[in-house]
Amino acid sequence: MKGKLKQTPSGVFVGTLIATGETEVGFQQISELVHFDGIDYVGPLPGDLQRMTMFSTGIHTGAKQAEAARALVKHITAPAAAPVIRKHGLEPAN
Repeated sequence: MKGKLKQTPSGVFVGTLIATGETEVGFQQISELVHFDGIDYVGPLPGDLQRMTMFSTGIHTGAKQAEAARALVKHITAPAAAPVIRKHGLEPAN
């Protein structure tokens, strides 16, 4: 099987290799595949094979617009943002 596997070069999206027909199946983060033209996103890997990435925020202690930054974080983490987050292949925090 190793002879049939291909690792993408740095900076090349797996979706590119699928869309051009260079490969038929690819694995990459959902957010990188879900909107890629020329491919069909078929679903996530089973849970045991998933590698989850948790994103977090930080605000510099001397930020000139710290309140605006806090408002942005509050907005993008609010329950109302969940549909947009999911649309882009990510899972919102609970």
